[in-house]
Amino acid sequence: MKLSQAQLIEIGTSCLNFNLRKTNRILTTYYDQILKPSGIRITQFTVLASIAYEKEQSITDLSKITDIDRTTLQRSLEILKRDCLVEIEKKDTGNIRSVRLTKEGESKLKETLDLWKKAQKNLSENLGSKKWKETLSLLSEIRKFAEV
Repeated sequence: MKLSQAQLIEIGTSCLNFNLRKTNRILTTYYDQILKPSGIRITQFTVLASIAYEKEQSITDLSKITDIDRTTLQRSLEILKRDCLVEIEKKDTGNIRSVRLTKEGESKLKETLDLWKKAQKNLSENLGSKKWKETLSLLSEIRKFAEV
């Protein structure tokens, strides 16, 4: 069965998943460009910030906080470990591995914070304070509704 042009346009204009993913790619590129002087990407920045939220946490807990599947998160953590920004340690009991920021990781997070704030400010000013808050609220609602 071949889809009509009208059906394809409907998918592209009304599918929430398609439009969120498209927006996500654009926003990721935007943040990456602003953060470029720091040498890390927005995905790395948010993982570092999530690790800093708790001094030492398991990779499973970090996966829940970031809502990143463990396999993808593990790949990101290996890159951060390679760059000496995090330490991953196997606990004595069970198969639990914990992750924490190194001094370099703490410094990188602090260094990148002003660039992140610049990106945030630019986006919020362009969108307007009211729409900015509404957008964040709506995204939170969608996440709650879509949880499996």
